[in-house]
Amino acid sequence: MSEEAFSAAGERPPPVTVGLFGLRKLVKTMADVGQQITDRSPHSVKFLTGGYDDLSEAEERYLKLRDRIDAAVFPGPWVFDLATDGHWLTVPSTHLPLTGAALYAALLRASLTIEDVDLSRVSIDSLPAADVDEAYSEIGLTTSHVYDIPYEGPDSVAGFAAFHREKSRQNHTTLALTTILSVERELRTQGVPVLRIAPTRSSVRDALETAVLLGQGTRMGAHQLAMIAVQLIPTGTSRAESGDYWQQELAALTHQKLLSQARQVGATVARRSDTLFLVTTTQGALTRLTGQFTVAPFLGALTTQLGVPIAVGAGTGQTARAAEANALIAVEDSVGREGKVAVYLDGTSVRTELPPGPAEVAPAPATTVSPVDQRVVEILTSIAAATTPEAGQQVVVDVESVAAIMQVTQRTGRRMLKELVEAGLAWPLPPARSTGGGRPRQQFRLLTEKLS
Repeated sequence: MSEEAFSAAGERPPPVTVGLFGLRKLVKTMADVGQQITDRSPHSVKFLTGGYDDLSEAEERYLKLRDRIDAAVFPGPWVFDLATDGHWLTVPSTHLPLTGAALYAALLRASLTIEDVDLSRVSIDSLPAADVDEAYSEIGLTTSHVYDIPYEGPDSVAGFAAFHREKSRQNHTTLALTTILSVERELRTQGVPVLRIAPTRSSVRDALETAVLLGQGTRMGAHQLAMIAVQLIPTGTSRAESGDYWQQELAALTHQKLLSQARQVGATVARRSDTLFLVTTTQGALTRLTGQFTVAPFLGALTTQLGVPIAVGAGTGQTARAAEANALIAVEDSVGREGKVAVYLDGTSVRTELPPGPAEVAPAPATTVSPVDQRVVEILTSIAAATTPEAGQQVVVDVESVAAIMQVTQRTGRRMLKELVEAGLAWPLPPARSTGGGRPRQQFRLLTEKLS
């Protein structure tokens, strides 16, 4: 709800403090834009800066401000993911968008400042291929000689510099466009023409206003915010359970099942570890999930679908941190009850035990397959037929192997894998560590059992 909407509703927006994080120069720009927002809302919005000189200082700068902010803005998806994966993100957050206007601005700067640059022959990192295709289409350029390596998680950044360098060495490109400062510095010292994609002031303003709304939502709905902690309880009865791969596979399946159920009430799911997941929702959604607090959310269905016991704890509180703390205490309580009941703790001292609901299983798939689904199934069938796993062995592939099997480019192979993941026919696995250094490959497990 904007400030104008609050006024129209006869309400005054709650005061909100937003933390701004990133390299100092960028944070200064963010603060300048933030001042314009503050001038419009002098009594309700404040920005605190957490600039740093090196990425290694990012967590320290955040932790210094975390108890004073209601929302946060990060410089891009990389730092945002590092905060999420590092479990030091404590407030609703967003990051500056690096597509759209930022890409247009970078292309315009390149055409004006770099002699003999050919914008149809560039390499681009971090951005999804679809966004690059859309931007180039809108300015009437082809992407047939544009090489893109999308951001696929923090580990993917390690391969950006080598990607640009190789394309330049082969004379495939005239310019490298990167969103990462360290990549820009490395390429520049090696003589590779490079330009950094930086957020525009308008995109910064959009992100800051989004963060203000997130902070206001947290403040306004503090008593409505709810967290649900879902904990896998190892049974210790199977030797396979002790394997890292098994744990990762089970975690991926749990995350997938939780997402499918949480989306029905507009909730989000964050994976805290291979065994612990946090669902962020509202009091109203929690009420619906629990049937007016008569049954446990997720407990019956997930236990049946996963085949392992789980514990569920739900909590509410005056702040997001209080709700999370209550949920984590509640899930420990549920673990102590061996997952036979879920436990709900509200912001006072009320403790409620919730019995498992019916072991609802996802509806059976339709007997007819749409043309698009059929095509994806055919992709899976073709890849599976070309591999020769031993009996009981799972089929694990990567972009390179899919491209080789299907005799397509790696970009097309990547799109095929994305389609399989979106269709629920493949799981992305944690990137395998490369013994020889360099960027670890993203692997995918094909769910060939679904073919039957």
